[in-house]
Amino acid sequence: MSAPTTMDGQPEGAWVEVLDQLEVDVVELDAALASGDVVPLHTWVPPRDLGPLPEALQPRAQRIAARIAQVQQHMRERLGELSAELQDVDQRRRAGSAYAS
Repeated sequence: MSAPTTMDGQPEGAWVEVLDQLEVDVVELDAALASGDVVPLHTWVPPRDLGPLPEALQPRAQRIAARIAQVQQHMRERLGELSAELQDVDQRRRAGSAYAS
């Protein structure tokens, strides 16, 4: 019995591997954000030879996309917090330098 394929004959397993890696990346990024670790970000580019997403994998891909959106929101919130902290530090630095003569 052969492996499942997409409509254009590409192995479905290639999509499974891509989705597996996306899930790992999202979990690692979310964990790093929660712990305050710095992680290098990279732009994800799907392999060119994947073909269309198999219909059977669409629910999984939609769940991953929703999780990515949650992590992006977490990143925006954290960025806002860090920006406020930096503004506070800058204001304190400026106020302190006014008294340091």
